[in-house]
Amino acid sequence: MQLTTSDGQLYVSPAYPNTTLIPNLNQMWTAGGLKIECLKFQKRWRIVYNGMLRNLTQSGKCSDHNVEHIRLNFIFIASSQPSRWPEDWSTALHAEALACEPWKNPEWINKIKLLKYTGFDQWGSMLGQVIYKNGHVSTMYLRGLHQHRWGKHESHEFYESVTLFGVMLYGAMFHLNMSNTKHSFPQIQFGQYRSNNERTCEISKIGLKLSDFKQEKFNNNLRYNTWFIADNKEYNILVKPNNSIVLHYGQPCDLLNKIITVKLEMNGKSGIGLIQLWSPYTLPVCKTKTHTELSLLKQINTNVQQDDYIIYFNDGKCQNENIVGGKGFSLGVLTSVRNADFIVPKGFCVTVFAFELQLQTHKELQKVIDNVENICAGRKDGDLQKYCNEAMRIIKSTPIIEKVKYIIIKAIENLELEDDNDKPSRYAIRSSAVGEDSEETSAAGQNSTYLGIQGKTNVIKSIAMCWASLFSYQSVNYRKQHGMTIKASMGVCVQKMVNADAAGVMFTRHPTTGDPSNILITANYGLGESVVSAVVEPDTIIIHKRWNNKLTIRSLVTGNKRQKILVSDNGVVTVDLDNEENETICLSEEIALRLANIGVNLETLFGSARDIEWAVMNETIYLLQARPITTLYTWSDFELTHELDSGVPSDIDMLTFANVGEIFPYPLSPLSISVIAETFNTSVSTEFHTQDNIFFHIVGMKCTLNYYNLFLRQHSKEITLSNKVTDLAISGSIILTPEIHKVICERNGEPVPLAKILVFYKLIKNAIMNSTVEKNAKKIRQNLTLNGEDFHSAHNLYNEINQRYEEYRNVAECHMHTTRVSIFYQIFALGLLTNGYSDIVPEHFSDISILLGSCNDIVSADMLKGLDKIISCIKKCGKDEEFKKVDCDKAINWLTANCPQAAKELNKFLEKHGFRCIQELDFISEPWSLRPENLIKTLQTMITAPEAKNSSKTFDAEQIVGLLKTPKTAITKWILKKLVPFCRKAVVRREMTKAIFAYITHTFRLAYRRLGKLMVLESYLPSEDLIFFLTNEEIAMLLNHHDRTLIQKAFRRKKIFPLLKNIEYPEVNIGMPIPVKNDLNVIIDNKSAKIQGTPVCGGSIVNRACVITDLSDAEKLQPGDILITHSTDIAWSPYFPLLSGIVTELGGLISHGAVIAREYGLPCIVSAKKATQVFQTGDTVLLSADMGVLQLVKKHD
Repeated sequence: MQLTTSDGQLYVSPAYPNTTLIPNLNQMWTAGGLKIECLKFQKRWRIVYNGMLRNLTQSGKCSDHNVEHIRLNFIFIASSQPSRWPEDWSTALHAEALACEPWKNPEWINKIKLLKYTGFDQWGSMLGQVIYKNGHVSTMYLRGLHQHRWGKHESHEFYESVTLFGVMLYGAMFHLNMSNTKHSFPQIQFGQYRSNNERTCEISKIGLKLSDFKQEKFNNNLRYNTWFIADNKEYNILVKPNNSIVLHYGQPCDLLNKIITVKLEMNGKSGIGLIQLWSPYTLPVCKTKTHTELSLLKQINTNVQQDDYIIYFNDGKCQNENIVGGKGFSLGVLTSVRNADFIVPKGFCVTVFAFELQLQTHKELQKVIDNVENICAGRKDGDLQKYCNEAMRIIKSTPIIEKVKYIIIKAIENLELEDDNDKPSRYAIRSSAVGEDSEETSAAGQNSTYLGIQGKTNVIKSIAMCWASLFSYQSVNYRKQHGMTIKASMGVCVQKMVNADAAGVMFTRHPTTGDPSNILITANYGLGESVVSAVVEPDTIIIHKRWNNKLTIRSLVTGNKRQKILVSDNGVVTVDLDNEENETICLSEEIALRLANIGVNLETLFGSARDIEWAVMNETIYLLQARPITTLYTWSDFELTHELDSGVPSDIDMLTFANVGEIFPYPLSPLSISVIAETFNTSVSTEFHTQDNIFFHIVGMKCTLNYYNLFLRQHSKEITLSNKVTDLAISGSIILTPEIHKVICERNGEPVPLAKILVFYKLIKNAIMNSTVEKNAKKIRQNLTLNGEDFHSAHNLYNEINQRYEEYRNVAECHMHTTRVSIFYQIFALGLLTNGYSDIVPEHFSDISILLGSCNDIVSADMLKGLDKIISCIKKCGKDEEFKKVDCDKAINWLTANCPQAAKELNKFLEKHGFRCIQELDFISEPWSLRPENLIKTLQTMITAPEAKNSSKTFDAEQIVGLLKTPKTAITKWILKKLVPFCRKAVVRREMTKAIFAYITHTFRLAYRRLGKLMVLESYLPSEDLIFFLTNEEIAMLLNHHDRTLIQKAFRRKKIFPLLKNIEYPEVNIGMPIPVKNDLNVIIDNKSAKIQGTPVCGGSIVNRACVITDLSDAEKLQPGDILITHSTDIAWSPYFPLLSGIVTELGGLISHGAVIAREYGLPCIVSAKKATQVFQTGDTVLLSADMGVLQLVKKHD
């Protein structure tokens, strides 16, 4: 991996030049902090890195000064069809390779198949952010090539190879390669060229020479020349090398890869690129570390019997999470570690088989659990919390069946026999649900733990209470929100307790940033429960792990611990600390370093970072749990915002919100993006006979137009009045300047006169077909029968929706056709009006409005008539003043009772136009039929306005032309008379097809809403509206694989979606649209109240503060509030989805609030002293979680 920044910094792996990494546990594309995830096949990839990098510009050798923590979060978006290797190899280059070969046999022509090295290439872009150790964020928008290869490694297939990648200023990209192979052709060449206007061209000849780029001869101070031919045009390239690195491959090293960043000139135009030089390793014996295959700690498949009701930690069967749950699996795996500097207290797991037998034996338990599941899915009405409480009461009061109870008692007796102590042991009874403590979700503290339990009877009762806690309100709600199974299964861990001198939690990486150089230990005297439950402020120790794994103490911070929890004869007790204990670190530096060393080893053995619960007694370290840290690869808001983007345009491309911003003024839902954007782009691509061009460009979930691709494909040598007319027709202002025109000429090449004639011919043909297209659209609307209510299976309805998408796409094409024709007529008419003028004058604008402004049969005019009828009926009843004051939600019933005729007209209107609304082509939008109160508000506004006399008059074509001021000649006026009816009809047809498209969209909207309801009923989704925050492909993944990570992504998208409305972009953008900086639109008085806390989850938000010091006041919370409270515990969990930020006076990096905030991606600070006293509910506050600051913006009146 190599990161080169614009300021000349060069970052590489700390292991540089070695490139070998050990893959992480069960993560095929995760190794060494790097994670590569396929989001959509051959379309989107996510590339994340969270680890250490070495800055070569500071020093060649690793040191604490040049190895730093860096995070990279990038999305790769393909912008071309994949080019397969070797199937799509240029025939000309293939022929050249064959021509250089001696004839041997008839199989000679298939010699390329001897190369066991296949894959595909795709042009595309990466956009994302680099976060440096000082918190500085650098946003990057990059273009280039994605190469995916599999088969034999390069060292097996090639002697030498040189590859040149280039990205040019005006958008062109190329890839050239020359290689010597070992088993196929002695010399092969291949490459690709993507032109300025996004057309992929086959390369027929390459001038790249291996002899010019041999590693031993290559000189960074020299300049190199090469060339290639594509589409019969020669491209001459000047290469100017810059920085270079040399990487070693293989164990032992057998291949060198030299990577050189270069500046380029191609036919005189500037660009940048990379050179890769592959050659055999001929240096002295490689000194890089040789990696050995590690036996990672992982789940093993063992022969388990249905009557295995208990399994001891040291039994291999305990390493199966599906049998013993997450905690049980963790303890089983930890117990299996040999020669470790820690002990796992002995114990056993009551397996899921025991719990399942309990449920099968007592049918009433199944009934109460079914009630909880049915309420969650919406199959049954009722108060979820009430039913959860009832389920818990019945489960914990139901006696455990004798067979299981007997086996548990025998297991306890066996543990007691192993203990030399005469006194009965005390046990920790911990819930161990299946699916908790996974790589994706932690479920921290959702289920119960009971400490200091003594006696077989009490252990049995505690096990039943752990089972019951699986159906507590907070546990059920957590599973529901995370898309987990409500009717989950559970093991229970029974473990001997350690009467610890000190205990706590250790993160092998910093829990907030994922920094692997910071191992975080939090500790208190006594049992670790005081730390885990955040009832005290613990001591905090940070251990610095150097690049060579050497450990040193970085910081020791004494917490205001105040209390400790100890084991006593009566269970556990809370004891106050004396001043000396409170002011002293409870852990020695020696023990802290031993703990950190254990953490480093376990991270290696597990293959991922760990959150470890530990205890120390008499200098002996005990481990109680080791769960994954779930936040290392958390999606950033930037990634979620741009994941569905169309990619990064070239630096000279023009993207505009003009025109399309009227149709989509707000961000589009992810579901709509996955359908509409593809539909629109496919339609235009078909019209223009192109494949890889993007016309409707998504950026930050908003839709823009690529102006060059849509409206300037065929340009003139000079800016014409026609160009200005087009600009006015599309955006209402002049866009094309001499500078932009120069760019267009360079981007799209020399204008082709014949092409313009063909375009004009096609426009005329489209105009002739306009009537037929309108009829086709009406026919599709009439014949479409997609009724979601007819379906009772989510799979069946999803399949039906996708089978009916042909009608949706056809109507979209009809609307785009009539839109093109309407624009064509407007441009043609404006062109006639400007005939004889050197420029456009103000009178032209008034004339065009006269020309197009008399369309009485337009759909929108019919809607206004319908609204006027409703208002007229209300006024006739003499109820207009009363109607204005009626609550919108009650207005329909009020009209039915007080103005029946108005209610009747309203029903007619909703039947005819109820599918209309703002942003009506977005599936998530709620039209008038679903939100009639929005229409009522409109009526109440209209009824207050004075009644306007309808003075509109319909003019015929001759009268309209007579009103025009700008036509200069009689022939122009004659043509305009003939054109006016066509212009009018084109506008009517455009509006008619838009209405039909809106109706079809509403039909699919209702089907998706029904699908969301069915997916809730079938436990795929926790709430119906999440359907709109999944793409159409993700819905299929969820239905087929029940991938719960998609639920979390949908929740996160839903949370940021309203914020995207506030992000503003310039109307016209050159290159990648960058939001206008508004700094949260906050003006802050320096004298305003400010509280400093500890950041635990980054982000900034301005919102209403809600100060709550008692959970019983939680009903005061409003959606979007920033919660300010003393501390949070598990009972707060149901309220987190409402919040936009969290501030607590107590707590640390591992407190409940911090853990949940990171899981939900909420800005959060803890240890904000006196925050509940300084602020009050209703204050507008700025939470800058990155800086750890909460500041008053506006005081509540």
